[in-house]
Amino acid sequence: MLCHSLLVPFFAALVPVSAHFELNYPTVRGFNEDNLGTGPCGGFDTPTSERTSVSTTSLVLALRMGHDENAVQVLMGMGDNPGNNFNITLVSTFREEGLGEFCLPDIPLPSNLGIMDGMNATIQVVTNGDPAGGLYNCADITFTTGTVNPPSQCTNGTGVNASPFPSQAAARNANESTPQGQAQSGSTSETGSSSQSGSATGSSTAATSTPTGKAAAASVGWGLLGAVFLGAAALL
Repeated sequence: MLCHSLLVPFFAALVPVSAHFELNYPTVRGFNEDNLGTGPCGGFDTPTSERTSVSTTSLVLALRMGHDENAVQVLMGMGDNPGNNFNITLVSTFREEGLGEFCLPDIPLPSNLGIMDGMNATIQVVTNGDPAGGLYNCADITFTTGTVNPPSQCTNGTGVNASPFPSQAAARNANESTPQGQAQSGSTSETGSSSQSGSATGSSTAATSTPTGKAAAASVGWGLLGAVFLGAAALL
């Protein structure tokens, strides 16, 4: 007969270790589970020299979700090192449900940005924290008109789905949103322009790390995002 002290660690081992989210493609700048609540970029302030080559017209994004409900937002900053200036909203804040693989296989890049072969940029994916603040992952990229090598498989896990927030909730930054699209407790902004402090790891997120959603140069509406998500679902 197994004693209680042996059963506890056995069942604990069945619980997944990762509790936040991972950016699998483009290649993440750096990953530290304990620092995901530190913005920008989960505490990795320096761009990597090993940039992922991506198309000048669209972007593939592959994530692995460790929370079963999330507010998600995709931002971009142009240049070799945008610092905390992620002022381009590629995908406005939306709701994602389900654990595991989550793919957006065809996010269009705004034509008015004048993106050219050889330009550098950084993608930042932001989700809401647990219970408050935000979680951050970044990928450094180089745009190319040549051949790119996105993941051979970009799929969504069983039960993973996404849905739009109403316009007011979609305008709120993910690090200030609940998974239901409401403002986090203590947030001073209804449209994503405030400096939200706090994180899932208990550390304070500096004001300069807050995504600047109101200054976004472009934003993808849900009509297009819905088609992007359904395209990924069709690959299952």
